[in-house]
Amino acid sequence: MQLNDEKKIRLEYRVEPGCLGPQGLSYIEDFCRYANKHIKSPYYAQFLFTPRYDKQKSERQYSVNSRNLSQVQAKLYFDHFQINIEEFEEQLDELLSKAIDLYFKR
Repeated sequence: MQLNDEKKIRLEYRVEPGCLGPQGLSYIEDFCRYANKHIKSPYYAQFLFTPRYDKQKSERQYSVNSRNLSQVQAKLYFDHFQINIEEFEEQLDELLSKAIDLYFKR
């Protein structure tokens, strides 16, 4: 199934430097580039991994066509595709964890 980019849900995932260990701040920029290259988005979404330097900003920000969505709106979007948002986020967290392991093994 194909979806125009304007209709895809975009997830900006802000990655905590601390999840890369005590020296995470040294690696976070490079890791985000690595994650953006190696973690593939499903057909209905676009992922963007960025460093989370500002704790005031949420870890995840969903948007469609450059418009930010509330958690309720994001859930409705996923419901349209019969996808449970909580399961989606858990799976993405697992992918991110695996990417961290692979990043440090290269």
